Amino acid sequence: MSEDDRNRWDRRWAEQKDLPRSVPSWVAELESEIPRAGRGLDVAAGSGRMAVFLARRGLEMTAVDISPVGLALCREAGRDEGLTVKTLVRDLEAEGLPDGPWNVIACFHYRQPDLFQHLDRALSPGGVVIAEVETKRALERHPQRPGARWLAEPNELLHITKGLEIVYYREGWIGERSLARIIARRIA
Repeated sequence: MSEDDRNRWDRRWAEQKDLPRSVPSWVAELESEIPRAGRGLDVAAGSGRMAVFLARRGLEMTAVDISPVGLALCREAGRDEGLTVKTLVRDLEAEGLPDGPWNVIACFHYRQPDLFQHLDRALSPGGVVIAEVETKRALERHPQRPGARWLAEPNELLHITKGLEIVYYREGWIGERSLARIIARRIA
């Protein structure tokens, strides 16, 4: 990503007021599928909603994002709950994922296909990936945003998690958003 992207995200996070702290309801419904111990990675973590949720469950969390402002919000959210979340400012396009293996990898609203293709190798045996991305069908209702580059092809999450056991998958219109959601496990 460019320095302009980093600055744009820093501005966006600095302007945020009421940041969501609770985990998405679909993840809460499936939390029995998510490990409670080990190492966790929140990819493109932003303000760290998933990182804090996973730390609360007992995982040793690392949140990675291009925005130092977003990651400062993540650390603050963790401290508010007496949790420690390690943060790492990183350009995932240039540097890829931090070294694993990871027991949980969360990735919400960030799409980088070449990165996703390596998730299975970054997971420890029995580890899970939890992801939610917007799909190209979003352009049917919202043609100007976000850019097509950031939108998943139909069933893309199923293809990039090949070799993993699919625990949960849903794709389609959820409210006003066209989303793909997945929880997939590396077979032990």
